[in-house]
Amino acid sequence: MRELLNHLRTHLNQICPSYLQTLSHVSYPHITLEPGQILQGLPWGPRIVLIDIKIWSRYAGVKEILSLAKGVDTLLSNYVPLTFDVSIKTLDSTLTLLPDEQTRVHTFRLKARLPGGIS
Repeated sequence: MRELLNHLRTHLNQICPSYLQTLSHVSYPHITLEPGQILQGLPWGPRIVLIDIKIWSRYAGVKEILSLAKGVDTLLSNYVPLTFDVSIKTLDSTLTLLPDEQTRVHTFRLKARLPGGIS
C-alpha cells in the first residue's frame, strides 16, 4: 500500500503540494492522503484499501477548491500506475466548510484493489 500512496502523492503534486499525513504548519492549498481500512481475505489474495484524499483550502470562496477538485477527479479518472496492478474507484466526494469558517475541505473517498504481495 505504501507504494500506491507514494505514487498517488507524486501524481497529486502536479495539482498542489501533497502529503501522506496531516501537518500542522502547511501553506494552503494542499492535499493529504489518509489511508483507512484494509480488508484482505486470503494471505496471498487481493487487498481492498479505503483511502481519503483531502484537498484543503482557505480561499474566500469555493472557486479554488472546486478547481482543484476537478483536477484531482481528472487525475483519478486517468490514473494507471505502470509498475503495479491496481484498480481505483471513487466512492464519493464531499465539500465541507470547517467550524473556523475559513477552511474548506473537499474529500474524495477511494476504494483501491491491490493484488497480493503489493506493499
